[in-house]
This record gives sequence, C-alpha cells and structure tokens, in this order.
Amino acid sequence: MFMKQMDNEFVRDSKGSWVAPLPFRVPRQPLPSNRPQALHRANMLDASLNRNSVKREHFLTFMSKILDNNHAELAPPLHEHEECWYLPLFGVYHPKKPDQIRGVFDSSAKCNGVSLNSVLLTGPDLTNDLLGVRNGRSYCRRSTYVSLLCCQKRPPKLSEIFMA
Repeated sequence: MFMKQMDNEFVRDSKGSWVAPLPFRVPRQPLPSNRPQALHRANMLDASLNRNSVKREHFLTFMSKILDNNHAELAPPLHEHEECWYLPLFGVYHPKKPDQIRGVFDSSAKCNGVSLNSVLLTGPDLTNDLLGVRNGRSYCRRSTYVSLLCCQKRPPKLSEIFMA
C-alpha cells in the first residue's frame, strides 16, 4: 500500500523539489489536538536553550540551515476546529560531533494514545538483515546517516495534508 501510494503521488513541483504525501493508514484515524503537549515540550526546549548558550547557538545554526534550504515554511493560519498536529522538537549531539546538534522532530510523541507514527503507513525496511550481513549475503553492508535527509523531501502544502 505504501509503495503504491508513493508511486502515484511522489512528484516534483514547479521549483524542482520532491513532494511526498503523508501515507496515512486507511481508514484514517483523526488526530487529537496535541497543542498543549507540544507547547509544554517547546517550553522545555526553550528553557534548556536559555540555560546553555552554546547549545542555543548550535540549535539556531541547525534551524537556520533548514530555513535557508527551504526545507520548512511558515504554517498557514488554522481555521476554528481544523485538525492539526504539532511535531515536538528536541536536539541530540553525536559523540564524535560535539559542535553540531541535530534537531529531531518527534513523530512518535503520543497524545491520547495517538502519535503521528501510529497513523502513518511504514515504508519498506531498507536496512540489511544482520544475519545476512554477518554471513556475507548482502550486497550493501552499511547504512549511512545523511545530514538533513529527512528534511529534503517536502510534504504537500499543509492545507492538503489532512484532506484524505
């Protein structure tokens, strides 16, 4: 189902960016408003960044890259009672890259037992079977982290996301 949806709806827009739909499960479960939870998480992040000026600068650099590369845009104003979902954000450091933070958009955050991950289809598992790698039966033996990979595919306009 996931691959069929990607084949039909994964396209390039007029600016040359790839546009991918959010692959909701069918039937689509409505998302509860997670605004209070997301606001709490945002306040915790703000307090953490205010306590640590170095972390704040690293985080500002990360977010500037996302905005400069047009991997994010301002959300349109919501209409009253319109369905929406806020993605909480936090930062992590790689032990070997102490001068660079990676922002993580937490799609597994739950509100009333529902997370964005729980209402979306999962794609194919492209990581290697560890037993196959150990026995030399896999052509590709590594998975590589690519900076900002998840931010380089753009979902449709926010007004189109929840119209399934």
